[in-house]
Amino acid sequence: MAPRRRTVLAAVSTATASAVAGCAGLLSDTTDEDPGTETADETAVAFVEELATDRFEQASERFVSGNRERYGDPGRLERLWMAYTAIGGAFDDVVDTDVTTSNEVDAVDLRLSFARSEHDCRVIVDSESRLLDCGITDEYERPSYVDSSAVTDEDVTLAADDCSLPGTVTTPATAGEAPGVVLVHDSGPVTGDTARGGTQLFTDLAAGLSTRGIASLRYDKRVPACEVQSGTYTLDHVTVDDALVAIDRLRSTEGVDSDRIVVVGHGLGGRAAPRIAARDGELAGVVGLAAPARPYHDLTLEQLEYKVSVGDHGWADLEQVLETWSTEIERVRSGEYEADETLLGKPGAFWDSLESYDHLGAAADVDAPLYLLQGERDFQVTVTDDLELWRSELDGRSETTFESYDGLNHLFMPGDGESVEFAYAVRNNVAERVVADLVDWIDDL
Repeated sequence: MAPRRRTVLAAVSTATASAVAGCAGLLSDTTDEDPGTETADETAVAFVEELATDRFEQASERFVSGNRERYGDPGRLERLWMAYTAIGGAFDDVVDTDVTTSNEVDAVDLRLSFARSEHDCRVIVDSESRLLDCGITDEYERPSYVDSSAVTDEDVTLAADDCSLPGTVTTPATAGEAPGVVLVHDSGPVTGDTARGGTQLFTDLAAGLSTRGIASLRYDKRVPACEVQSGTYTLDHVTVDDALVAIDRLRSTEGVDSDRIVVVGHGLGGRAAPRIAARDGELAGVVGLAAPARPYHDLTLEQLEYKVSVGDHGWADLEQVLETWSTEIERVRSGEYEADETLLGKPGAFWDSLESYDHLGAAADVDAPLYLLQGERDFQVTVTDDLELWRSELDGRSETTFESYDGLNHLFMPGDGESVEFAYAVRNNVAERVVADLVDWIDDL
């Protein structure tokens, strides 16, 4: 089923973010509910079976009352299960369980078998067989198309303004000078690997590019690496300035051709890529992966609207955030806010900086070939509302290439059915065809 709405980047609610990372902190509860009779692993297996048969309300009742609203909401549980089946396919069975006990709480780790792959889940159970939390606990695995013998990683530190950013230079084993790619992050706090449980977008890209003869540099974003005051949280300060430092560092790397450096930005990084190129002035190429083209504040709200609408069960936490943001967006549109005030999950300074940046005009004017790629299962940035807007605004511009990919989500990873953000934590990899297309385009520069 195709996504019901087409939307773009936004901050995740607190409940969503904690769940995607795995299991949130354990919370105590004081109720007089009757003790359960199941063992912890029996409780966890029964819970998974309820999810697998779409009995989300029944599964929700297993949660201790103080945790049910936040972690056991039927809407949250439905989206969690949709993530597993989007990547793994139809559920087969629980193939293994392992129980770890601490402070009278059992952490039950389950290995779940699906039609295409196996995945991991953790269920937290108290001494009375009541659930406290559950989450995806997949670990990352390198894609099969990576030749580990062709990949060399070197840890580096970028000396950015008032901030030291840990980074990794990945170089190929081939002789001679290789083209180089600087990977620029999406919105929000992101590490250099872009680790989200079982996925690492930038690690996949770096290793895949290196296997095919292209070097790269990825680095931790200023947020969360360093503290950023709300009033200084601008596109330049948290994205563009540090990318320029990374470009200079990669140019000076032995074995990298300083005349063939390309910036590859994902999401917000793709939107900022033309600005990065304009300020650098010497890039060989500019790539936008799922780069949003529409007004950013509208898309932020629309993405949340999609998250609320997906599936058959409402999620109270998301609905509450949507109600708040629906009011805040009018203030963002009118510019009636302070630079250090948070609206739609971002400081006012961020919205000011986006308002003053003409990304479409910058892309038209940049003096380098431009390549824009888009996944067709992406609910955050879409072919219809974003890639086509880039295409229409850049009509007639030379050296401009567009590409879309059937079945790929915002991370350019494959899946089926309605797209949900929880799927970013389920073990998966960037599709090999995306890496191959990037390599072919860079080799032709």
